[in-house]
Amino acid sequence: MFRSLHQVLPLADNFVGENLSESDLAMMRVFALKVSSNLTTKDFNKLPYVFPSEPLPSLEEVYSRAAFLSGVKPVKYDCCVNSCICFVGPHAELVECPHCSEPRLNANEKPRNTFSYIPPAPRLAAMHANLSSAKRLAYRAKEHVHTPGVVRDVFDSHHFRSLKGKKVQVGDKELPYTYFEDDRDIALGLSTDGFAPFKRRKKT
Repeated sequence: MFRSLHQVLPLADNFVGENLSESDLAMMRVFALKVSSNLTTKDFNKLPYVFPSEPLPSLEEVYSRAAFLSGVKPVKYDCCVNSCICFVGPHAELVECPHCSEPRLNANEKPRNTFSYIPPAPRLAAMHANLSSAKRLAYRAKEHVHTPGVVRDVFDSHHFRSLKGKKVQVGDKELPYTYFEDDRDIALGLSTDGFAPFKRRKKT
C-alpha cells in the first residue's frame, strides 16, 4: 500500500504507455492516486475543494479515460442476485437461479446483478505492450536461477520444472514447441476458494 503522495504519483509514469500526452499522464496520475491510496469516491470528490487552483477531472472522466487508454474491455455476465451462480455455460439459458430460485431479470427485463470479467489475454497483451512491465515479465527467463533442491519461487516448483522441455499438448494434438520455450511465455496459475466477489456477505 502506498503511504505518501510522492510514492503514488510516479506510478502512472511507470505503468502507462511511453507515448502518452501530458494531459493523459496527468489524468493517469489522478487515477493512480485514487486506486493506490484507496480513496473513497466521497473523498476523491473533495479534492477540487482542497486544490481549487488545479483543474481536476471528475471521477467519471478519469475512469473513462483509463478504460480507453488501457484497451482492455470487461465482459459482463448476468449472475444471481444472491451470488449463487453466473449465468454462463450450462446456466446460460436459465431464467432463474437453480439454487435459490431467484429470477435472473427484473420487471424491466434487465439483469438483476452482473459480474464484470476481464479476460487474461488482452491484459497480458497490454502488459507486454509497455516497456517497463514487459521487462518485469521477463524475470523468469532473464533473472531467475534455479538451484536444485531449493524452492524460492513458483519457477522452482516440481510441476513447472517437469513441464519444461515437454511438447505442448492440447487435447490429442501435440504442438511443435515445448512449454516455456519462448522467453516471453507466461506461466498462469489458478487458485480457487469460497469468496464473495460482489458484496461483503456470508454467501460465497
